[in-house]
Amino acid sequence: MDAAAAPAVTFGIGLLPHYPPDQFVRLAQLAEARGFDRVWVPDERFYRDCYAYLTLCATHTGRVRMGPCVTDPYTRHPALTAMAMATLDEIAGGRAILGIGAGVSGFDAMGIRRTSPAVALREAIAIIRALWRGERVTAAGEVISLKAGRLDFQARPDIPVYVAGRGPKILEIGGEVGDGVIVGALASSATLGYAMSNIRAGQRRRATGLGPPEIVLWLHTAIDADGARARQAVRRIVVGVLLSSLPVLDSLGVALPDDLRERLGRITYGVQSPEMIEAARLVPDEVLDHFTMAGDGAFCGRKVNELARGGVTHVAVLPWLTPGQTIEDFVATFADELIGSRR
Repeated sequence: MDAAAAPAVTFGIGLLPHYPPDQFVRLAQLAEARGFDRVWVPDERFYRDCYAYLTLCATHTGRVRMGPCVTDPYTRHPALTAMAMATLDEIAGGRAILGIGAGVSGFDAMGIRRTSPAVALREAIAIIRALWRGERVTAAGEVISLKAGRLDFQARPDIPVYVAGRGPKILEIGGEVGDGVIVGALASSATLGYAMSNIRAGQRRRATGLGPPEIVLWLHTAIDADGARARQAVRRIVVGVLLSSLPVLDSLGVALPDDLRERLGRITYGVQSPEMIEAARLVPDEVLDHFTMAGDGAFCGRKVNELARGGVTHVAVLPWLTPGQTIEDFVATFADELIGSRR
């Protein structure tokens, strides 16, 4: 890998809060020690609470930045998100980053309707930032309302807000108002190019004086000396990505085999469901490359260079483990093969 020829990129790691608290603390500390710049904790239902785990990260690390990747404006009212993030930022000494998207996790179970997601995100971000500025906020939005809400403590007014998504409207909002944009698992030149075109469309409406948003890629990643084992590790999650991307697949330029596309139309989401497992067998390697980074260290290094040249400045890897590999092994291998070689 010719790291010197590639644009600069930093690395974060996504740690699902399914690890016991003591192991999570050790993982956050290991990630920091091995050169990761950020720890991202998904706000997933029904795992352990992401803000409790982000607080553990804040109190047991000294350098990494941290935040949810991502929360949403439906399961948590934006006023509560503003409160939680300002509290986390205070505990972490100004190291918090808010990742917010339209969400989907647990919505069916809780009877929550994901109405007008682009509108909801725009309204949520406006409310959150106003609360951080110390304002008393009254808003009667299309999706979100707040009546005379105000934080009872002083928050940092410029906590970064990163907008996460894959659909065109949300990517545009990220380009327009986000301090960063988190692109959801679009990892090839074609799919990333689609995302960047929508982000740039939003940037054309960006307020004068604001610098460009940081481009983060949330990337399902498997790294193993045996590339075939790595590809197998991400095959099921790609079915989930395809399910959530069906409305935009044609825009992404991703061609699916007819039998896979037909099967996707009758799947109940769940990475371990029989339908997902069966569909995973039908996902060709060229489709994996559109949505993941899976291979040996050299392959992953070339992939990161390609993504950096496409505009990505921060790669947030969500680990998928190969047989016999532990999460600690993943952190060490990734750091040795990619982070260390780029310094």
